[in-house]
Amino acid sequence: MGHTGPQLRSQRLRMVNHQGDALRLGMNWTEEDLGKPQVLVDSAYGMGHPGTFHFRELIEEVSNGVYEAGGKPGVFTVSDICDGVVQATDGMSYSLISRDIMAAMIEIHALGHPHDGMVLISGNDKSVPAHLLAIARCDLPAIHLPGGTQLNAPDYVTSNKMWEMGAAVERGEIARQDLEHAQRGACPTCGACQFMGSASTGQVLAEALGLALPGSALVPAPLTKLLRYARATGKQLVTMIQRNLTPRRILTREAFENAIILHAAVGGSTNALLHLPPIAREAGVEITIDDFDRIHRRVPVLANVKTTGRYPVEYFWYAGGVPAVMLELREMLHLGCLTVTGKTVGENLEEIEHNPFFFAERRGYLNNVKVDRDEIIRPRSDPFATDGGVAVLYGNLAPGGAMIKTFSVPEEMHVHTGPARVFDFEEEAIHALVKRQISAGDVLVIRYEGPRANGMPEMYYAAAILSADRVLNTTTAIVTDGRYSGAMRGPCIGHVAPEALDGGPIALIEDNDLIEINAPERRLAVVGIKGEHRPAEEVDAILAERRGIWKPPRPRHSSGILSLYSRVARDTSEGASIT
Repeated sequence: MGHTGPQLRSQRLRMVNHQGDALRLGMNWTEEDLGKPQVLVDSAYGMGHPGTFHFRELIEEVSNGVYEAGGKPGVFTVSDICDGVVQATDGMSYSLISRDIMAAMIEIHALGHPHDGMVLISGNDKSVPAHLLAIARCDLPAIHLPGGTQLNAPDYVTSNKMWEMGAAVERGEIARQDLEHAQRGACPTCGACQFMGSASTGQVLAEALGLALPGSALVPAPLTKLLRYARATGKQLVTMIQRNLTPRRILTREAFENAIILHAAVGGSTNALLHLPPIAREAGVEITIDDFDRIHRRVPVLANVKTTGRYPVEYFWYAGGVPAVMLELREMLHLGCLTVTGKTVGENLEEIEHNPFFFAERRGYLNNVKVDRDEIIRPRSDPFATDGGVAVLYGNLAPGGAMIKTFSVPEEMHVHTGPARVFDFEEEAIHALVKRQISAGDVLVIRYEGPRANGMPEMYYAAAILSADRVLNTTTAIVTDGRYSGAMRGPCIGHVAPEALDGGPIALIEDNDLIEINAPERRLAVVGIKGEHRPAEEVDAILAERRGIWKPPRPRHSSGILSLYSRVARDTSEGASIT
């Protein structure tokens, strides 16, 4: 049972730990296995949602690829929860912190055991950023395998539509039978949901960063192509170990800028503003929310995909996926960035561009449904929108910044001033919306929902009701220190910092204060008191007076992981992470 030398981490540890060999042999490892490169194959497999339920075949194919290349796979699992399943329940408070806990468990698996590299398999809202955090933190040779996307549902119904339909049932506007019919067909296969939400966006970012094989993001899950990507990923990881190709050689500032460019071009989820900064920080790179604002101003949206566009994400992959978008934006990208292939972004694109099969096999599916490729991934000369649309707002209401996705906001709401309707709990705001107790022009303020107050849950139910209302959608806004789903659309501002629990100005707002939203000028401010405009110095004086008598509420969570999170979470503008 000799070793191959001290160059591999696993073999160095074998020289000092003789019990480890015995324990591995107890799992039917062979003596030969002990001397091979040890590869962690860690996935989010579980029964939490359709985005992970199909991972067993992917785990097997990654392992096969590792074996074929001369490595030994070790399979571990840390499953995730689903934002859609826990939406509008107390479970949503656990969603964001689950990202950090998953990343910590991957770190423990990767560095606690003598692994030489790792393949991480995930495809959904928090599991993908958790895996990217772990890759950056551990700095072992690593590849991310995206988990793919669902096939589209009958009539292109997507699961996020259930919220507005549910509200319509409560108001007696549609029959419950209509809702139940839609529920039965909305998720016809495994894979990430059929819109450019947080799950799909995360897969795009993994590939854009250079951490996933070219073209592997958002493969329709039922296709055997996903299995072939899985096997190729396992084989390539062993090559990376042999070449000592580690993530921090890949995760440069330029790589993160490439990811933000792709985020803009696909109309990606606003949750990326919470995820990319802490991933970058783990890699020793400083990325801020202002980088999103700066880059989004100059990058057009090319992906005409749901929720803000017309087509399901399945069609995005058929149209060429991430490589097709990168080729359209090649002049904007940092082409010299290294990727997991061992080649640069530019070299990968050059190969793809001259490969007669890469796009042909995908785009044939579009011929079946009579949809033109340029209708789904638009040419740069004819974009779906002229800029990426994420804007970061500042002002006396958000001195630490706030976020709005102008791309999905009706034009008439890019500039708006209205009276505040203040709610300390999302449930109260939802009740008022469902019962039609909100007036056109109001600005709903939903606070004490930030990371330290309540785990920073999504305000999706409230946003979905608002965006589905033809009157409120063009007259009324939501402002919150919580966050939004990747499927969010409509006049919604989130991530207000500092959060209310920390005494941010959002804690001082009262009903009928006038709130100004000005996306073009990047401003979010209190501009009036009791329905009347006031000079800025008077507003500041009144807010200062209120601060003098404000007292933070008692912690909502006094035990468990949410209690710990409330004590250690960073500010929203830094990703609301625990590290």
